[in-house]
Amino acid sequence: MTPAEAAAALFQMMPQPLSAPQLEEYGIEATEDHARHIAREILSLNLYWILAAIDAHIPQKYRAAIRDALFQRIRTEWWEQQRLGPGTWEEYRKELDERRAGYARLVDQEGMSHMAVSAEAASLIEDQGLVTPEDRQKLLVLLIDYAPAAEYGQLLDSVG
Repeated sequence: MTPAEAAAALFQMMPQPLSAPQLEEYGIEATEDHARHIAREILSLNLYWILAAIDAHIPQKYRAAIRDALFQRIRTEWWEQQRLGPGTWEEYRKELDERRAGYARLVDQEGMSHMAVSAEAASLIEDQGLVTPEDRQKLLVLLIDYAPAAEYGQLLDSVG
C-alpha cells in the first residue's frame, strides 16, 4: 500500500463528523452548532490515535506522507465543508497539537487507558458546555463508537 492509499484507508475508517440527529440517537440533545464542535473534538481524539498508530506501525520515511495526505483529505472533505466548527484550518491544527500533547501526557506519563483518554475528551466537551453533565455517560458510549483506536493500529499493522 502506498502512503496515499494508507491515508485513504484511514480516512475511510474514520467516522464521519456527527450531526445533531446522530447525537440524538445516543440520547444527547444538541444544536447543529454544538454537534459540529463535538465532531471537532472527536476528530482530535481520532487523530491522536491515528497519528500514534502511524508512529508505531509505519517506517519513518513514510509517516509524513501519510499524515499530509490524511490532513489534506480531512481539510477538503470535512473542514472546508464547515462540518467541524468555526475557525481556520491553521487554528484547528494548533488546537489539535494541544489536544495531542494532553492525550499523550495521559497515556505516556500517567499510563492511562483508551477509556481514560475518552473520558478526558468527554470532559473537554462537557467543559465547553456542549453537553450537560447528565449526558456524560451517553457521551462516553458515543466516544467508544466514534474513536476506534485499536482498529487504526490493526489497519496500519497490515500496511507497515
